[in-house]
Amino acid sequence: MKLAVVCSSSRLEQLPGLRDVLDGLYVEYLAWHPDADHGSDAPLDSLERCLDFSSYVLCLSTATDVDETWVHYVLGHQRGRTDRLTFWFRPEDAAAIPRWLDRFVVIVGDEGDVYDYYAEVEQTWSEEARAHIARKAITELNLEVSARSFIESVRSGDRFLMGLFLESGFSPSLRDASGVPVLSHAVREGHDELVPPLLDAGADINGVAADRGTTPLMDAASGGHDALTRLFLDRGADLEHASRDGQTAVTLAVGNGRDLSAEALIRAGANVDTTDMLGMSARKYATLYKQKEILESIEAVERTTPLSVSDPD
Repeated sequence: MKLAVVCSSSRLEQLPGLRDVLDGLYVEYLAWHPDADHGSDAPLDSLERCLDFSSYVLCLSTATDVDETWVHYVLGHQRGRTDRLTFWFRPEDAAAIPRWLDRFVVIVGDEGDVYDYYAEVEQTWSEEARAHIARKAITELNLEVSARSFIESVRSGDRFLMGLFLESGFSPSLRDASGVPVLSHAVREGHDELVPPLLDAGADINGVAADRGTTPLMDAASGGHDALTRLFLDRGADLEHASRDGQTAVTLAVGNGRDLSAEALIRAGANVDTTDMLGMSARKYATLYKQKEILESIEAVERTTPLSVSDPD
């Protein structure tokens, strides 16, 4: 992050302390003040070079010299950008700060207050810088920085490229034109290795895909992605969401013969008696298809689950 520090003559004694503060952050800075030796340049020419160097500007002034020419030159150069221009005043000037500065960030305090502010700014800047670098890397691969390219990176199982899209600012809960989240695409394509980074980035674990009405857990269970089923269960995924056909994750797992996923869901407490549009439940499907292991898992869970006892009237 590059910072221009422009200082009135009356605040020069604070520059050394400010320099020490800024050295504790990842901040490059140039300082300018009216009384400096500007060499062959006029003071305002030298100020312009200082401002051209920077992405952020900090003005040190008092309430009485805030109307000096150099301050207005800074305002004109920044074109009133309130997100990049900050004013720092000493506490004794607080009552006399002009009202027109209300639209800018104004720090009233000591060097520690300046440090706290720029520590937050530096974090935001770092995120912006990483996003810029990621977008550049994507374009150098002759790819569009677009939602479509992001979705394709997930569907193709390219973890590195997916990471670049996430770094560049794309939402981990992004959906395609059909309303299918990228997390669901990762599951359906069997790219197990893409799921943890998407979840860690904040993807909605219970995001419902518009095409099937299923959650990522349901897609994992119906597709027999047993490791993913266990992962979603460990991460607290909703067990009981039903598709438009009324089928839950455990119903889909049993109905598709995904025994390991079904058993994991049963042990996690999934309701095996929720019925779908055909009036069938996980228990009924297991009975119909003579899935002995599934029925044994249901019985084992029911034996170890205490029955609820109603309070006496």
